[in-house]
Amino acid sequence: MSRFGGAAVACILVLGLWACRGAGPLPAGAALGGLADVDQPESYTGATLYTYIDGGADLYVNQGFSELYVRRYARGNERFIVELYEMNDATGASHIYQGSRRPNAEKELASGCIASVTPAEILAARGRNYLVVRNEDPQAKQSDGLIELGRNVLNRLPGQCAFAPMK
Repeated sequence: MSRFGGAAVACILVLGLWACRGAGPLPAGAALGGLADVDQPESYTGATLYTYIDGGADLYVNQGFSELYVRRYARGNERFIVELYEMNDATGASHIYQGSRRPNAEKELASGCIASVTPAEILAARGRNYLVVRNEDPQAKQSDGLIELGRNVLNRLPGQCAFAPMK
């Protein structure tokens, strides 16, 4: 192998380890209602976020981004992806949610927590975490599996919900 080829392989290995450090607070699928794990969990820091979000990372970095945890799950024919953005503080997570939510699609997802819920995506903020749960099929119809996964992950997060239902 040439010196250049060896260096390229070393870089690929380092980048692979850098982006796949672990699931962090995202549990295995079995702990979330019998889902199957798909692929290895991934995590990204400020330096590597740009490899995951091409062109959109500045939004998160400017709001105090700390780390992103990504995990893919499956149940039957459905495939889900969970992105958990850990911010430096709750204000950053709340700002990201406010800019991303769909106001006409908000409802109480977990006790005391309002989320933006569409047939293919759930968005929520709790504590210093901004949560995105997606059905990988963008044309998906409302799914009990998506709602259950979003609720299960949201209930495991520490802190207060950014948006609570009106009393």
